[in-house]
This record gives sequence, C-alpha cells and structure tokens, in this order.
Amino acid sequence: MNANDDYRHDDHDEDDYRYDEDGCRHDEDDRRHDDFAAADAVDETDDADEEEDVLDLGLAAFYKEMDERSCREFDEAVERDRRRAERARIEDMRAVDRMQRGARRRALPSYDGDIPLAVRDESLHYHVQLCFEHEYTDAYIRNLVMQICRTICAAVEVMRARQTGSSLAKYVRPECIRRIETMRSVLEGNPDQLPAPALRLRYAPVMPRLVHAMMLNEQTLEISIHITLGATPHCGNMRLVRHGSRWVCDMIDLG
Repeated sequence: MNANDDYRHDDHDEDDYRYDEDGCRHDEDDRRHDDFAAADAVDETDDADEEEDVLDLGLAAFYKEMDERSCREFDEAVERDRRRAERARIEDMRAVDRMQRGARRRALPSYDGDIPLAVRDESLHYHVQLCFEHEYTDAYIRNLVMQICRTICAAVEVMRARQTGSSLAKYVRPECIRRIETMRSVLEGNPDQLPAPALRLRYAPVMPRLVHAMMLNEQTLEISIHITLGATPHCGNMRLVRHGSRWVCDMIDLG
C-alpha cells in the first residue's frame, strides 16, 4: 500500500481535528466524549445543589423511629397546620382585595359653603361631612346649617333670659331645654358673684362663625360650632336626631 492509498483511506480532514494546549491532536470522537463528560459533571452539580436546598432538621430520622400511631398523629398535625396556613393566606388575600376595592371607591360626599351674616363683610363658613353614601341637595344642607345657627343663638338668648324656653320647643328636646333654663337661673341668681366672662355672656351679641358637622347616618348629625359673644370666642357641641321630617336637638353644650 502506497502513500496515496493511506491518504485515500483517511476519512478525516483537517477540520475534524482539534489541538489541546500541549499541541496534541484529538479527533471528533474525543470531542464528543469530552462533551458527554462535561454534561455529566453539570448534572451531578445540579443534583448536589438540589440536595443542599433541602433543609434537614433531623425530622426524617426521627419520623422513621416513631411507631405507627405517632406517625399518624404527626401527619394529622402537619395537615392541620397546612390547612391553617392556607386559610390564613386566603384571608390575607381577601383583606388585600377589600383594601383595593376601598381604594377604588370614590370619596364620601361632603358639603362646603358660606352664608352671609347680617353684619357687613361677615359670613359663616360650614363644612358637612357624610359618613355614608347619599346625595343631598346644597339647599337642603344650607337650610340645615341655618337651623343649627338659629337653635344655638336662641339657646344663648334663653340662657340670658331674653327669650323663654318655649321658643326652643320646635327644634330642641324638653330635657335640653331644662338644662338651658338651669343655666339661665344660675346667671340670674346673683350677678355680683359671677365672674367677668359670665357677665359678658349676659350682654354681648352672639354671632356664629363656623359650623363643622358630621352626619353619621341618615338619622344622626353631630356638630361642632364656633361662635363669638362680643369679641370672645366660644365653642359648642350639638347633636341632632331626625324625627320624621324634622331634625331635633337632643344634646347641646356651650363652653
């Protein structure tokens, strides 16, 4: 066999060979063998990583040592904990859903406005906040605020003995009227022994300045009102409850 025959029987061309760092030549079969070895090494590394991801607290060995009854009780306890955790997760998801629905819900309605007073360049500002979904007309809220102001001013006049308690009968409950009349009797008792603020209360003109109300429901309205007696500011609280078509005061407190 001559050299040409050797050349013809050589099935590999130069591209089928690769050279390592030492200059040794390797054919394609050697390359495939190396690739398979590298893949096996990667698989072994992945298996080792998976084993390391398992937190072994010695429960497996402890579980094998338990008798059948203990194993059954242990499994039941684990299942109960799993169900409890699932219920807690569901409740958390529901709570988050409720919060998201509440955030998407539009703001509760409120009413703001100003009512001119008889004094020039003076006005009463009011803010009425609803705690529920409902729509009132601006005129309805405005008339309600004016009723509040008339009631508080009339209560002051009754305390100063300028009006009788019967003038409040339409919009104030009898027990509140009795308390106001008790205050009137105190002011009328012995004026010389009254402090200066009480004396000013008897004569200074009353003027409402601010009404801040919160309607808790369609039957209850709580009010904070700011008034001035002369130049002295005072704050008062009222509560109105609805009877039929009327709002009636069942609590009044003037500080």
